[in-house]
Amino acid sequence: MNVLVIYAHPYKQSFNHAIKETIVESVALGSNLVEVRDLYVLNFDPVLRAEELANSFNSGTVLDDVAVEQEFIRWADMVVFVYPLWWAGMPAILRGYLDRVLSFGFAYTADENGTTGLLGNKQIVMINTIGATQQDYEANGMLKALETIANPGIFNFCGTAVKKYFQFCAIPSSTPEERKKILSEVSEFFQSL
Repeated sequence: MNVLVIYAHPYKQSFNHAIKETIVESVALGSNLVEVRDLYVLNFDPVLRAEELANSFNSGTVLDDVAVEQEFIRWADMVVFVYPLWWAGMPAILRGYLDRVLSFGFAYTADENGTTGLLGNKQIVMINTIGATQQDYEANGMLKALETIANPGIFNFCGTAVKKYFQFCAIPSSTPEERKKILSEVSEFFQSL
């Protein structure tokens, strides 16, 4: 299996970085291949401009940086998104990545009968770190909202679905033992592919 990790955190000492490294190490233990696209290291431009959008819709052409990312997604059997939850959503760089890379003609198409997703052969895994407690985010509906944004909001539209959600809450106040347990859970999942 080809595993593509889309990583969006700027700080190398973050717990997200530890999660990403755990995924890479765990996938490498099997016969699977892994590639990481670190959006901050790539300095990925998240801004979808009018001309780019028009070209995508009118001619199906995309800019070179987007074409590279689309090739990585074509290569992948599983696409894993690793990011912190900031202001109840994904970091802007990742949101812009989705805006630009999941373009018309690549991730979906449309005609008089509606839209058709084109990524049906991809498995999606979402890994979020969250500052609030799980009880708080369940009580206010945020955990369910995050899942709804992903399915049906983004990935069902593209013809696929999230296979697995990892939502790790209360990370800033977590103990080293709790973090070790989280990394073990992540490792077990990716070793089982």
